[in-house]
Amino acid sequence: MKAHLLRHAKAERRLDWDAPDPLRPLAPRGLRQAREIAETLASEGVQRIVSSPHLRCTQSVAPLAAVTGLDVEIDERLAEGESPAKALDLLHEAGDRNVVLCSHGDLIPGLLAELEERGVVLEAPGSVPCEKGSIWVLEGQGGFPRRASYRPAPRPERDEDGDRERLAVLDLGSTSFRLVAFEATRAGRLTRVVNERIMLRLGAAIALDGRIPEATCDEAVATARRLGELARDAGATRLLPVGTAALRDAENGAQLAGRIGEALGAKVRVVSGEEEARLLFLAFRRRVLLPRSNALGVDLGGGSLELVVGDARRIHWEATLRIGVTRLHRELVTSDPMRKRDARRIRERLAEALEPHRDRIEALAPEMCIAAGGTARAFARLAVARRGLRASGSIDHVEIPVEELAQLTRELVRSDHDERLAFPGIRKNRADLLPAGGLVLTALAEALGIEAYTVCDWGLREGVVLEALAGGHASRS
Repeated sequence: MKAHLLRHAKAERRLDWDAPDPLRPLAPRGLRQAREIAETLASEGVQRIVSSPHLRCTQSVAPLAAVTGLDVEIDERLAEGESPAKALDLLHEAGDRNVVLCSHGDLIPGLLAELEERGVVLEAPGSVPCEKGSIWVLEGQGGFPRRASYRPAPRPERDEDGDRERLAVLDLGSTSFRLVAFEATRAGRLTRVVNERIMLRLGAAIALDGRIPEATCDEAVATARRLGELARDAGATRLLPVGTAALRDAENGAQLAGRIGEALGAKVRVVSGEEEARLLFLAFRRRVLLPRSNALGVDLGGGSLELVVGDARRIHWEATLRIGVTRLHRELVTSDPMRKRDARRIRERLAEALEPHRDRIEALAPEMCIAAGGTARAFARLAVARRGLRASGSIDHVEIPVEELAQLTRELVRSDHDERLAFPGIRKNRADLLPAGGLVLTALAEALGIEAYTVCDWGLREGVVLEALAGGHASRS
């Protein structure tokens, strides 16, 4: 047998990472180590690659998988904090096959200690080393190693500029145009350096004939040009303009997208609802620790409601509903405070749009519901403030029980605009839209048996950047 016991390459520092630790990616130096590890092991005749589920491990073996054409198998027995005895079972199961096992600095020394007790000779200077990116080569016969030799980690000499890039996403939404520029590493660490929003209510401006008025189009082009200049001033090397519901639904949406693209010097990508849902879930995978089973992703925007069901490895189903807060507010809300009749019509509109999809969602049995979008974030800020915490703090991973959401929604529906502005955590630019948004999220939860929403501060924009870093469009797998 021959097994290569690899400790993952250098990851981002724990202190610098603000999402769940299993999603912490490789640092730029770690990415270079991973490429050198692939070069080292490419000629070893590897037959299987098995990794801890933690992202820093799967990224450490991804270049090797690409070179060998092998899939990366995920095994919880290699995860951080697992028992070395479980990893030893995995080693026995490998038999005489040539395998690579990628794990962590707390598990590998324990596994080596177990092997040494069983008579395996450890060939290494001094105490048993286990630096990041290093490899222990286990060799033997009959499915059990007899000796283990140590290969130190590759030591890239210098940083490479290509490991970091500044990307800017211009989200041309139904409620606002928003520019977010990111300092991005190839492994997917995203740091916001510019965050600018201009409220346009493009969706609300669509006339009865389905067209965006010419004056509004002119304002949209001027706004996009101004945001594009901000992106260039921030040093963005790539500008990624993305249009959503308003541009794809309006009769003259394609024409407006073309005008905006000319003003920016970058083609506007008008995504379908399905693409939007996939990009959303791509971001969720890298920001939220998903359950082993399925999760439901929800993004309530100004012009549409995206729904997507998937797990940590693939998307199983996605759909887009013509249910958005700007759209509903324009079409159904006739007074402030909202009339009971208006609230009932919003709930009925959601039920009607959702009905064709309920059976499919219920069959996939999602155990968790993740919500993104301005409405979800606004309710998270409101809930955090009501709990006596800082409303201006991060709302990422805030959990909102549906009972709490329903109570907040009732209060918002009964209040007028000025009264809503007095609520802690509410921002002026969304105060008029929140009652409709709360009714949609509450009705959706009741229809699908959702007990709570976990709010994620990543969404479409982060999904677009992650896709660009990977070099392609979002896909199902």
